[in-house]
Amino acid sequence: MPVTIFDVAERAGVSISTVSRVLNNRDRVHAATRERVLEAVRELGYQRNALAQSLATQQTNMMGLVIPMVNDPFFFEIVRGVEDAATAKDYSLLIASQPYPAQEHRYLNLFRRGYVDAMVLIAADIQEHEVKQVIEQGVPVVLVQQYHDSIPSFGVDNYGGAHMMVRHLLDLGYRRIAYITGTDYTIDNAERLRGLRDCLAEHGLDLPDTYIARGDYRHGSGYDAMKLLLQLPDRPEAVFAANDQMALDAIRATKDYGLHVPGDIAVVGFDDISLAHYVDPPLTTVAQPAYELGYQSASLALEIVNTRRNGCRIEPKHVNLPTRLVVRRSCGANAK
Repeated sequence: MPVTIFDVAERAGVSISTVSRVLNNRDRVHAATRERVLEAVRELGYQRNALAQSLATQQTNMMGLVIPMVNDPFFFEIVRGVEDAATAKDYSLLIASQPYPAQEHRYLNLFRRGYVDAMVLIAADIQEHEVKQVIEQGVPVVLVQQYHDSIPSFGVDNYGGAHMMVRHLLDLGYRRIAYITGTDYTIDNAERLRGLRDCLAEHGLDLPDTYIARGDYRHGSGYDAMKLLLQLPDRPEAVFAANDQMALDAIRATKDYGLHVPGDIAVVGFDDISLAHYVDPPLTTVAQPAYELGYQSASLALEIVNTRRNGCRIEPKHVNLPTRLVVRRSCGANAK
């Protein structure tokens, strides 16, 4: 049978309330009595019931995190940032990884039942009213790569990053530039496509519908999209994939098609995952601060928890972190 607080009290020869005061560091307990209780705890191997403690204190010291894919290198970096921020505040992390919206809703319902003190949602296909229901039940939520006006969120300058990449390709002499899309429900894909279109328009160029190939950010979708682009009678000179995973797929598809990157066609991405440096040829990409997205979003969520306990409120803020161009050989530039 598990050891209970009653067993500790009996072994130490004190009341249950005294044991509780010692374990919770509350009120003054005589040093000799405190040591007797702690000795009983050690001898019996007593472990506190975390659930009972959370019910008593109305806090779990747990943070919930919902991500689309745990095996994506970009999301892994965000998770690392969230975990570091949580650990710095003595919080543990519950991670739910599921690319399908129905499952995201299930985890949202699970977390709002009081299992966590705060939540970070990354690129989740969830509507604003659903998130507000969680917030109204006392669980602060911070969004990453998704925007709702009344909910705190973190993202990156997707528009500026894409515009910067396309301008780089144009400077290299490319004019027929295609795009492999991500998913539609997050703002990042739309902003990257907008940045591409605007940069082309500023140079008197457009983006034909045939040059837009649908992907979904996941492994394999870039390969299928690239095959369609390569089969066009007037195939593009350069392909901009909405993330690095699809760009790596596109390079593999190009090689399987018997063509060379960048000799026959340039390929670039967005993210700057660790593999981008090691693929052949190394991938030109737009770097976004994935770790900082995770760390800052989790820090804000826990800051909201703390201010609420103190009777204060933090106004929702929306932060866009900067991106930067990383030039390597896949674009045809003379870079290592």
